[in-house]
Amino acid sequence: MARPGEFPNVLLVTVDCLRRDRLSAYGYPRQTTPFLDSLLEGALHCTSSHSAAPWTAPSVASLLTGLYPHSHGAGLLGGELKNLTRQNLPTSLSADIPILPDMLPGYSSAAFIGVWSAVLPLRGRLGEEHLMEKDAPKLVRAASKWMRAQEGPFFCWVHLGDAHDPLDPPRHLRDVFGPVDHKAARGWAFTGRDDDVSSEAFENYRADRVRLYDACVRGADEALAALWQGLEPATRDRTILTVTSDHGEEMWEHRDAELAVFADPRGLAGVGHGHNLFQVHLLVPLIVTGPGITAAAVDANTSSVDVMPTILEAAGTPATPTALDGHSLLSIPDDRPVVAEGIAYGYAKKTVVLGDHKLLSSPLDGYEQVFKLGKDRTEVGEIDDVALLRSLKTHLPPDPGPLGEASEADDEIADHLRGLGYIE
Repeated sequence: MARPGEFPNVLLVTVDCLRRDRLSAYGYPRQTTPFLDSLLEGALHCTSSHSAAPWTAPSVASLLTGLYPHSHGAGLLGGELKNLTRQNLPTSLSADIPILPDMLPGYSSAAFIGVWSAVLPLRGRLGEEHLMEKDAPKLVRAASKWMRAQEGPFFCWVHLGDAHDPLDPPRHLRDVFGPVDHKAARGWAFTGRDDDVSSEAFENYRADRVRLYDACVRGADEALAALWQGLEPATRDRTILTVTSDHGEEMWEHRDAELAVFADPRGLAGVGHGHNLFQVHLLVPLIVTGPGITAAAVDANTSSVDVMPTILEAAGTPATPTALDGHSLLSIPDDRPVVAEGIAYGYAKKTVVLGDHKLLSSPLDGYEQVFKLGKDRTEVGEIDDVALLRSLKTHLPPDPGPLGEASEADDEIADHLRGLGYIE
């Protein structure tokens, strides 16, 4: 914990769509994250961290409130069959629910956002709000300039969109993991029921798409290095750096199940995020380093709702909300249920992870399944155990309480969301 009167800066970086399994330090064979890897020895890092929701709006609301979506009511969609459109935008966060910068008295605050769905539920709550297109070097330069100009403690949130569709890594990294047909692999393909995923054309496309995604992750890692190393050493020494993601990204791992069982109003299956709650959608890196942080690998199941209480305890701030769903990670947490909810497409789904077991429930799809989780924390087998099912069901999140007002999007924001594939 920081000493009284010496409140540290807080730098929160979220890399949109960054899967936990893409960290080379966690065993990925490509050198995708050399900078993040270099942080781990001196950081608190969670090897089984889950996002609270499978898409950006409700997930970042959870990051910044310490509450699950059913508790904060933000980033959620109306209707029985969820479908994110300009006419059905996510709810905003109620003004009476505090967010992280509210709990940092005397701090200057700013947000530099590359994927604008991140601020839809939070507009006007983040101090200076800089909505920029999703080019990481541009966001980093702007955020670095702002941080250098601050005379007192600051809260700075940088949300990088480089690993989000459409994929466009820096030119010098485009072929870093092998030649890629950039034009073909930039956007999603082979997403429909009738697409032939047994063909050579699909295998070639998938290989290119994965290489391009990995190159984008490497680009985000380079940007993070520039952001952190661009601070003066004295500023770094008094800054808590947290790096995580808002959600993961599916690359056809569950296509067959999604086609067979789950409704999606877009007619898509097997790719992207926002539509389901498998581990590929939820497992994210979570790395915290700086003053007040003791280096450790946390193998217990953790959640994005743990970020806010961890930062507040490390910063030694005088006020912390009492009714949070998250727990500070400065005391290694006992195993506890970790939940996720709040989809953007399809019928409502909920999941709970407890120990090495997971329940995924989608009542309106007629789906309820318990899974065993393997060492990599992904589903490795289905379990038919009535007693275990009943036990896990007691931990599923309740339905949301009161929701905020619907978010609003002007033409510029709507065009940005359309370019990202969120709305038509």
